[in-house]
Amino acid sequence: MNTKTEGTFTIIAALIVLFSAMWNPLVSVAVSAVTLIGFSIYKFVQK
Repeated sequence: MNTKTEGTFTIIAALIVLFSAMWNPLVSVAVSAVTLIGFSIYKFVQK
């Protein structure tokens, strides 16, 4: 995956976390944790 695609995924994840904060703070925490863990696993498996 190139840097541009990776940056796009990062921006989309940030927007999802940003807009989930408007619904419920607990949802925002859950979404950010799942996103961070998923991205970390992806980067770990990629190497």
